[in-house]
Amino acid sequence: MKKYIIILFATFTLYSCTEKSNANNLTEDKTTEGITKIYALKDYQQDFNQMIELLLKKHPQPYAFISEDSLNNLINNQYNKITDSTTMGGFLWISLEVVSAINCGHSVVWSSKLDQLPKSMLFPMNVRYVDSNLYIMDPKNNANKLSAGNEILTINGVDVKTLQKEIFQHLPSDGYNESNKQENVSVYFRYMCAMFYNFPTSFTVTVKQNGTIEKIKLKEAENLEPTKTFLDNCENNLCFDINMESNTAIITIRSFGYYGKGTIFKSFIDSCFYQIKENKIQNLIIDLRNNSGGDPFCGSYLLQHIANKPYTYFHKSIKRYSKLKKTIQPNPNGFKNKPYILINGKCFSTTGHFCSLVKENNLGIFIGNETGGTYTCNDFSKNFTLKNTNLTFRVARQICKTTATTLTNKHGIIPDHYLIPDIDNILNNTDTVLNYTLRLIEKE
Repeated sequence: MKKYIIILFATFTLYSCTEKSNANNLTEDKTTEGITKIYALKDYQQDFNQMIELLLKKHPQPYAFISEDSLNNLINNQYNKITDSTTMGGFLWISLEVVSAINCGHSVVWSSKLDQLPKSMLFPMNVRYVDSNLYIMDPKNNANKLSAGNEILTINGVDVKTLQKEIFQHLPSDGYNESNKQENVSVYFRYMCAMFYNFPTSFTVTVKQNGTIEKIKLKEAENLEPTKTFLDNCENNLCFDINMESNTAIITIRSFGYYGKGTIFKSFIDSCFYQIKENKIQNLIIDLRNNSGGDPFCGSYLLQHIANKPYTYFHKSIKRYSKLKKTIQPNPNGFKNKPYILINGKCFSTTGHFCSLVKENNLGIFIGNETGGTYTCNDFSKNFTLKNTNLTFRVARQICKTTATTLTNKHGIIPDHYLIPDIDNILNNTDTVLNYTLRLIEKE
């Protein structure tokens, strides 16, 4: 299944192409024109009703995680929030809450105008939530006053816990899963902040540092690049390494997105397991963290190499992928022992499907945090354009589930060894999950 985070923020870029902070007012007005534009009330109402009609007509199970009465009440409440002074950006925020309420990570509403926001409207630092606490990862242009590791308490007068709760209500995810939202709220914080605060021109924070609390008005960032971590070290999304000392192979797969390029993925997998067999490797770690999904044929091909018996990948109710609804034999060159599989909240869609079959058939040992996806999701999505505002509404149209139907659809795959790094390890860029796994292998 296609990864939702690209669907959700297809128009967002972490590398801003807006003008520098000294750009003239004409440039600023031009870049905010779409977001701040006010449409006629009847135009908003017509687009809102169009979105709701598509949602209820096209989506295969809009009431799977919210009752019909509750969804109808939310629809009415959000509809009543629209006024003749609502901006297009405000309308987007109102609409996002409705679409996110059905708890489908493959359905979302967005605007291409978000790509054109000036830097002054974007939160200017890289941050990360750990539980409900918000920490600075990179202060950017505010490094003269703030440091990585400082805890942010409020932004523009709003407590960060309240802010997190509000943003969560506007982030799509599957089921009642919050591990996926926990990851994505940090990655896309600057954009969600812009919408939550109705596109402000500056941000003021209260921060705890060195035992004191300070109130600081932030400078806008010139460089909006994300903070890189060890999870970004696999540049081509497919990496392989052998630690001969511990007799352990590590296969890193950051994406299954090889649609039409299956031979690339298959060649990589074949090469990995050939080397494992040739070197008589007894321990295997498969790192799937941050893998948001992709081609189910890739997920199944990997599964063939750790399966110890025939399996069927997709449930018979799936209308496509006929080959994956048939019995699939294990690969004779596959790994014979149980691999350790590293997971986190960004493991979504096809990665959730893969993990569900591993869990169902007891084929591996999971280490890390709950996955963002499970045995089922909704996809085969289609884009629709709302008539007046030109917002893009993407809605899933079919249920996609594996044969691991004894699992719940309310949460992701729960690890056998639950492990979430604390802020100190995150700041030190320490891979606590991999280190824990290597110690576990040594102990066993």
